Amino acid sequence: MGIGREKKLLDTMASSCIALLLMLLLLPCAQARPAPTTAATIDGSRSEHLTLRGPFLRGPESVAFDGNGAGPYSGVSDGRILKWNGKALGWTTYAYGPGYNQKTCTASKLRPAELTEKMCGRPLGLRFNLKTGDLYIADAYKGLMRVEAGGGKATVLVNEADGVPLRFTNGVDIDQVTGEVFFTDSSILARTIRGHNMRG
Repeated sequence: MGIGREKKLLDTMASSCIALLLMLLLLPCAQARPAPTTAATIDGSRSEHLTLRGPFLRGPESVAFDGNGAGPYSGVSDGRILKWNGKALGWTTYAYGPGYNQKTCTASKLRPAELTEKMCGRPLGLRFNLKTGDLYIADAYKGLMRVEAGGGKATVLVNEADGVPLRFTNGVDIDQVTGEVFFTDSSILARTIRGHNMRG
């Protein structure tokens, strides 16, 4: 066999190998194809609709459960945080912000919730510190608040940052290990506060 023939044979074999390799790479692999998906269905047979009292009361924006699994707790449009106590007792007031007055904060046809919220508050985010039982509240108008375990009047912890008033505090979360509280204000970047600084 001459050198020219060997080179031609090697070129042909190389071309064949490259063509075979490309074919194998470009062929769809059954294992690489995504499995057909089916829409998951939600079993609603164990869900319950918990109606709020009063035609002008709106909510919830957020719900939370305490460290014992009680609740849900929910902020509503008149500035209160309500707790669900089961069918026998229904919803009860758990907490409220500074300046809350039932007569002033209860919405009506003449005084809709949109008018009372600035004065009474609008709790949008709720989160319990599971170690202390304290409930942290992100209120759209009052800022970040806390109510101690057992409920009652909430204390405003933060309503400004670097001298600039918060404009729409709407989310809160807690690192349950460190106690750090994180909250968001839609008008500025998210802020972080260490839990141990909030006590005092």
